[in-house]
Amino acid sequence: MSSSAESKITSNEWVYWIEESIVKKQIKYYDYKYFYDIQEISLGKFGKVYRADWKYSHSYLTLKSFFNFNIIAKEIVNEFKLQREVDFHENIIRFYGITTENQSDNSKKYLLVMEYADSGTLRNYLSERFEILTWNDKLNLAFQLANAISCLHDKDIVHRDLVGGYLLIYLLNYYYNVHTCIVNTSY
Repeated sequence: MSSSAESKITSNEWVYWIEESIVKKQIKYYDYKYFYDIQEISLGKFGKVYRADWKYSHSYLTLKSFFNFNIIAKEIVNEFKLQREVDFHENIIRFYGITTENQSDNSKKYLLVMEYADSGTLRNYLSERFEILTWNDKLNLAFQLANAISCLHDKDIVHRDLVGGYLLIYLLNYYYNVHTCIVNTSY
């Protein structure tokens, strides 16, 4: 059997795992038709990230798409599993579930539904505000980041891409908080 055929079978198995997890309600499914005001906010090497309003919450969520879902389906399933291990931590972006967008060729485009960090990346936040932040503010952000990484390591998860683009900021009760995304990770 060719490696291409093996890859296709493996991808189908991972897609089946995702579909089965949705049916068993292990992964929450969001109907795509209830998202509106969808705006692209980031473009990466694996896909696009969108900000979208969810009809029932009137708050923004993040939709994360992938350029070639079938090739990286195994990694996405791994992300689901890792996210379950650390979903309790306040400084790790929450994974809420999955949605599907129907394509013109009758295929499905899977998108992850995640927490939206309303103040952008840590890199941009620091470049815009570094001079006005107090040392206490900077120390607090560093402590939050270290706390999140410590949680990952306690669960034997290694974050292999710890750069400013994957460190996100959101405003909560007049305080800025840093969150890390679980991406490019391994056990």
